Amino acid sequence: MAVFRNPFFDYLTRYTTASPDHEAAFDEFLAQAPPPAAGPLRLNTRVEAFLRTCFERSHPPSVILTGNAGDGKTYLCRQIVNSFTGKQITDWEAYSAQPIERDGIHLHVVKDLSELGDERGKHILRGLAASYSNANTHRYLIAANEGRLRALLSEDATQRDLYDTVNRQLEAGPDTNSPHLIIINLNAVTTSSFVPSALKWMTTAEHWTSCHACRIAHRCPIRHNAQRLSDERIAARVQMLYQLLEHLDIHVTVRDMLIHLAYTITGDRRCDELQRPKNDHANYSHYAYFVNIWGGEADSAFRRKASVVQHLDRLRIGDHSLFEIDDLIVSGGDDSKQEAEHQRLFAPAVDLDFRRFAQDREAYLHGSADSTAADEASAMLKWLPHCRRKLFFEWLATEKSNKLIPFLYFEQYLRLLAYRRDAEEQIRRHLVTGLNRAFSRLYLRPSEYLYVTTQYLHSGEQPRPLVRLHFPLTDIELDIEDRTNTAYDCDRRTLALVIAPPASLRRLPAHEQPAPLRWPFGLLQFEYLLRLAHGGTFNVLAEECELDIRNLKDRLLNTFSGADDRSGRLEFFVAESNRYTLRQLWIDEQSKIHGTS
Repeated sequence: MAVFRNPFFDYLTRYTTASPDHEAAFDEFLAQAPPPAAGPLRLNTRVEAFLRTCFERSHPPSVILTGNAGDGKTYLCRQIVNSFTGKQITDWEAYSAQPIERDGIHLHVVKDLSELGDERGKHILRGLAASYSNANTHRYLIAANEGRLRALLSEDATQRDLYDTVNRQLEAGPDTNSPHLIIINLNAVTTSSFVPSALKWMTTAEHWTSCHACRIAHRCPIRHNAQRLSDERIAARVQMLYQLLEHLDIHVTVRDMLIHLAYTITGDRRCDELQRPKNDHANYSHYAYFVNIWGGEADSAFRRKASVVQHLDRLRIGDHSLFEIDDLIVSGGDDSKQEAEHQRLFAPAVDLDFRRFAQDREAYLHGSADSTAADEASAMLKWLPHCRRKLFFEWLATEKSNKLIPFLYFEQYLRLLAYRRDAEEQIRRHLVTGLNRAFSRLYLRPSEYLYVTTQYLHSGEQPRPLVRLHFPLTDIELDIEDRTNTAYDCDRRTLALVIAPPASLRRLPAHEQPAPLRWPFGLLQFEYLLRLAHGGTFNVLAEECELDIRNLKDRLLNTFSGADDRSGRLEFFVAESNRYTLRQLWIDEQSKIHGTS
């Protein structure tokens, strides 16, 4: 029997090929294959548009691109050279041997600084420093790993000024108005920004129309995945997973994203494999996109290799039971609206192999003469993780499906990032309560103050943390900041607590006053503090968050160390009546000890 092959399907599998050569030169690897009929993938990025504008100037600046392998440094160099020369680049060696000349400007292109020896690399960077002169016509486009770049500059005593420029822009962001040098750190790019465009290209109908001639088109899991992921709402849920990783300060490279999304559609299957006659009645439900997105089955090689999968797998989405969700899956809903939603979600489809699911569900609900109750329960339980993951992407009740994410306060976090001011005041109080409990290691009641504690006073069997500083809630702001950038795609909001200096320091002359302390925090710290504020124990997320909490305490003590003007008063917490109360001790002028009761 002849095997039907969709040429785009074959092209897409090139994205999921896992080999060292492929991973090291992803851009070159893909360029070796003829593009599909609808054209190759083209991501319109802010960084490429910015670079094109820079190099279209009569006197362009030099540019250094830093980032991880797979962030697109080679691709961007290729595009800029194409734009600068007006022709397609065919041989990198030709451009590395001598500069490209245009209108009196000599452009030196280094597509990977790590490929050069130490002396050659230092020579390139000395030339870059020399190009600062207005009369100099040489410009540089350099792709470099940040560690390699810093190492070469730090080893060359003559390059201190260039090192300071590079370090400043890596920490504070690119100086987009510099006439001499712009540093673009691709690690700061939010790769989630490209997920919708990449999925739209991978699932466009033009790429899949030829599948109509295939005899298994009606039940092919790959074609089904492409159809489902073409739904903008489902694509947005995939994008949200990438945004979730970014909120956890995990950077995914563009290359890893493309490999992962391609695998999510194909599962690394092949046309001939799916069309074998012996598979005519096979269960294809384990090839569904919401299985592939976690790396496929537990023993798949892709799961072991793909970095995105390893990060997503830690979220354990679908592994935990939530009554409301499991009840919908098993019972089908309590009213006609829920029953219609259940039918929509679990209608006959290749992704759920409806016949098997329906039989197992019916046997569990009403019993079967051919199996025991234990067998029926076991069969149904095997379906639950599969169905939960389907619900995560396809259930219209988004807030309910978000409960599958193992963060109890994820919805509050999203509301805060969406500038929901109605939630801001309450959350600010919860964060302060959580910090008080984290600093003191005591279950303190909500308060109008943030207490910064230090060494312990041991009295009897109960250690009592001493209060060194306290800040009223009115001096603590919750700041929500947009991290947009004109030079690269960074569509993300960040959170920070801004703590004003104590009143005693604000009475000092303006030039002596310390600046407010700013403490950026992410989803992990938010979850940790809100769990503490609602009675959680200190062990959950301690490994991930305790160091940040200690650093905040140290910064507060060091920054505002001159604010302790309580004239020898000692403040500490004591346990009484099932709560901790703040007490004071002090010595009067007659050397008598006094205390609050």
